[in-house]
Amino acid sequence: MIIVARDGSGDYTSVQAAVDAVKGGGRAPAILLVRKGTYHERVIVDKDNLRIVGEDPEETIITNSACAKDPTPGGGARGTFLSFTVIVTGRNVEIENLTIRNDAGDGRDVGQAVALFAAGDRGVYRGCRLIAHQDTLFTGPMMPDVAAEIEPRTGSAECKPACNECDETYSRLYFEDCLIRGDIDFIFGSYRCWFERCTLYMNERGGYYTAANTPRTQPYGYVFHRCRLTGECADGAAYLGRPWRKYARTLFLDCEMDACVAPEGFTDWDENRRVTDRCGEYGTTGARANQAARHPEQKRLTAQEAMRVTIPEVIGGWDNWRPDLRVPTWFMCGDSTMANYPAERSPMAGWGQMLQSLLTENVYIENCAINGRSSKSFIDERWLENISACLRPGDRLIVSFSHNDEKADPARHTDPHGSFPEYLDMYIDAAQKAGAEAILATPIARRRFNEQGQLTATHGEYPDALRRLAEKRGVRLIDLEKATMRLFQEEGIEGTKKIFCHLPVGMRNYPDGAADDSHMQLDGATRVAALFLERLEHPEITDGEMTGVREEYDCSALIDREDSVVER
Repeated sequence: MIIVARDGSGDYTSVQAAVDAVKGGGRAPAILLVRKGTYHERVIVDKDNLRIVGEDPEETIITNSACAKDPTPGGGARGTFLSFTVIVTGRNVEIENLTIRNDAGDGRDVGQAVALFAAGDRGVYRGCRLIAHQDTLFTGPMMPDVAAEIEPRTGSAECKPACNECDETYSRLYFEDCLIRGDIDFIFGSYRCWFERCTLYMNERGGYYTAANTPRTQPYGYVFHRCRLTGECADGAAYLGRPWRKYARTLFLDCEMDACVAPEGFTDWDENRRVTDRCGEYGTTGARANQAARHPEQKRLTAQEAMRVTIPEVIGGWDNWRPDLRVPTWFMCGDSTMANYPAERSPMAGWGQMLQSLLTENVYIENCAINGRSSKSFIDERWLENISACLRPGDRLIVSFSHNDEKADPARHTDPHGSFPEYLDMYIDAAQKAGAEAILATPIARRRFNEQGQLTATHGEYPDALRRLAEKRGVRLIDLEKATMRLFQEEGIEGTKKIFCHLPVGMRNYPDGAADDSHMQLDGATRVAALFLERLEHPEITDGEMTGVREEYDCSALIDREDSVVER
């Protein structure tokens, strides 16, 4: 997770710098969390498989003031498509809970001023506020002048020689619970788009909610489902749309329309661009539910026709894309035994690092575990706060601490009978508040054998504190301490050297060798991850009583590299 914060408390102070830092290439999308604040910048999102989350939709704002009438160095004008505040050229980009605004002003003074230029395929926008005046949201391909302007950040988006008469487009977009505000043609373009439970808000000037540019051979353009059309203009001053191209395809299904909507619904653009039966509505409610005065060519869909207009039909495509069925994320909270390790630390690995490769179901892993952290320091450094901003219903918050809570360091130490369960309660509360599931996991055992060859338990009373809390709060517990003690005892003193980082002298990344009894190699981390998933899927599995001897250790003196922090 990358944190953007204007006050310097995150990884970057600008959104563009954070986007540029994303490496990508993983199965799960990279997460970029933008903290509250107003970011005065122009942002080009050219990375694929990226999730940008605002801390608060009304207080996390990206804004710019470019407009079509801005002069260029060559003496011309900037034009509509170079006036954007944010352009998305990457594929599989999800933006949620933030405001994208163009503050250039009234279109009568400045011309078009785009807030969001959504050009990448499979773009998802949830809970966003898109605000401008004329031409707020463009949903279509780049043109050569745009590609030249943003080079080398052109990403994987479509590019067409011209926009108003382009060939069929393949890209699809999904908008859910968004506020989209403007006046003249403020949702316009050629892509196939589904708008679910969005609010379309007309400015005082009045105008046209949409201006679709659907190519002739493309079966769908815009579909608005269960949306609300409202605004502050005079009654009847807001038209459903006008066809930017004569084959414009725009449908309103089960939408609520206030009195500001024109009784005619759609209107012609000019003599050549007239309303056809590719524009229509069904199930309208509100002040403009009566369709008696609608444009004579506008389609009134039957119930059977409306039933066939579905998300899979409109934007599903060849890859059966279902953005309405959100892929859950498992957020991992823990220490170095769970954390991700960079290539220069290989073969050392945390068990959380190996989960994604073992999962066959459609789940994303966001491993936020950090070396040297305890349940207390993880919260003190605001990591639980960061994760909470990204948690959604259906997600999981997997929590496993103890190694560093045991240490005497006051910045990390917790009491297993007091502050340890109190801090863990905060994780459970955060998950439940978001509608996510909290799962507690006891810590993995250390490689500590006594003289009789028996594995010894070194975590004191912390695992029992986790067990008691899980029972008290009614949350799931994965008992990794018991599971790993059983595994390590079976492997024995020599066998566990292949699980933990016992490495020979001269090995790459470890020229002096290593004898680490707390941190695992790749194969060991994979085996522990498999133990976790097996017990998650089959809660009936029990590991019985621990066979080892419980001993008390001065954990602050353990040489286990817990304090070696890997840069994130």
